Amino acid sequence: MGAIAAVFSKSPIDAPRVVVKMLCAMRHRAQDAAAVAWGNTLESAKSPDLLTASSPSQHTAIGHGFTQILPEDKPQPLQAEGGWLCLDGRVVADGMLAGAEKAARLWAHKLAPGQFASIHRDVDGAYALCWCADSSLFVTRDELGLKPLFMGSRGDLFAVASDRKALWAVGINETKPFPPGGCLKASEGALALESSRDQLEISETPRREKVDAEELLRLLVESVSIQTAGVGKVATGFSGGLDSSVISKIAKDKGVESLLVTLGVGRTPEMSQAELAARTIGLPIITREFSMNDVAACLDHVLWLIEEPNLMKTSVAMAISWTAQIAAETGRHVMLLGQGSDELFGGYKRYARIMGESGADATSEAISQSVREAHEVNYQRDGQAISALRSELRLPFATRKIVEFASRVPLEMKVKSPSDDFRKWILRDAAVKLGIPTIIAMSPKKAIQHASGVEKAIRQIANRHGLSASDYLQQRLMTIKNECGASGDRPNVASY
Repeated sequence: MGAIAAVFSKSPIDAPRVVVKMLCAMRHRAQDAAAVAWGNTLESAKSPDLLTASSPSQHTAIGHGFTQILPEDKPQPLQAEGGWLCLDGRVVADGMLAGAEKAARLWAHKLAPGQFASIHRDVDGAYALCWCADSSLFVTRDELGLKPLFMGSRGDLFAVASDRKALWAVGINETKPFPPGGCLKASEGALALESSRDQLEISETPRREKVDAEELLRLLVESVSIQTAGVGKVATGFSGGLDSSVISKIAKDKGVESLLVTLGVGRTPEMSQAELAARTIGLPIITREFSMNDVAACLDHVLWLIEEPNLMKTSVAMAISWTAQIAAETGRHVMLLGQGSDELFGGYKRYARIMGESGADATSEAISQSVREAHEVNYQRDGQAISALRSELRLPFATRKIVEFASRVPLEMKVKSPSDDFRKWILRDAAVKLGIPTIIAMSPKKAIQHASGVEKAIRQIANRHGLSASDYLQQRLMTIKNECGASGDRPNVASY
């Protein structure tokens, strides 16, 4: 795990030096090593600040910031098919999630200019990939966009990186997410970005095929098995609600050594609900209370990580970052979350409202749109939220098979009516078949930013400064960017 950075220029530049500057802006992702590769050369060091790579007439270079999560993880870039490869994330191989070395072998026949556009076919996982060979750069990202990746350009320079701050550090101020499923090829002065996401079925009008909760449960069991294979022990961000209870129960049934983690600003009612659900499932749980002062002390750090002054995203990111920190304190560096379930199975309350206002077709379209946008709304935020920790998120709901299954589920098995206060009916049925008590399977959804009390706390902090939450977060992010300057250094904030 860690960071990837890559550049391509139509005119010769010192591409390795540019990549070093980008890696320095993401040094929080490089806790164990950093390296840059170009041509036939690889330079590595213990941290990005120690890299001296320079080659003034290079068109392209790639780099990696390395943080080890599992014992088998190795520093990158690594040599692959006559070039250099960097992978942030993992691919599904042999019933488990595998890292860069296995991915390079799986993709051996796809790491070529003529084959690169089909790289996603038959390979699932959560990853962002850069490969450079013969002064050419190739970049892609999994079809769901589970790993953050951003891109931008300035003059002849084009760059991609795991964080926006790496692009800001080299003078690229206008950035955007790299499209999920997209394949970029840059060579001989030409740059083309193709999308292959159409291979992933995200239909606005579900096909009327027979689906049932048994099939969904089978897919979820398979997914949790893959996500936890070879890990040893995991933590689960746990609310006591439907999504986290399902993945926790499956992990327990598979014999995974699991710990549940829940938190709140003060003692919240949801913490008691989570403790009761944990006892019911039969898993240990850690609950931790944070204070308003903790929220204030961590706010700049979280904004610096996620790079967006959005209240919902900041609140969720803080809760996820705290959860991962608590898990890491217990020696658990892989964390399961239930992200993706609400988009796939109609969990948000707004879907029922849309049904009442605009009808069933508009509701189906809104659900599909949420699936398509989840990479930008949720996944990249969550990945960035834990990027300064020795921690890895795994999302059992967010897999190609489950997304394609969800596209076949009729709307009435997701949202039944404009007055539907429960929604996600097919998942609730699957939970009951799994053996989860009805009181948990039928628990109403409450978003983590509200259940944890973090969003309310941020609003209160902003109010003390005489500002709305939106204006206060915008002000804080601008201050952080000014303090960091072009280096991308972490702001001076209290540790949590």
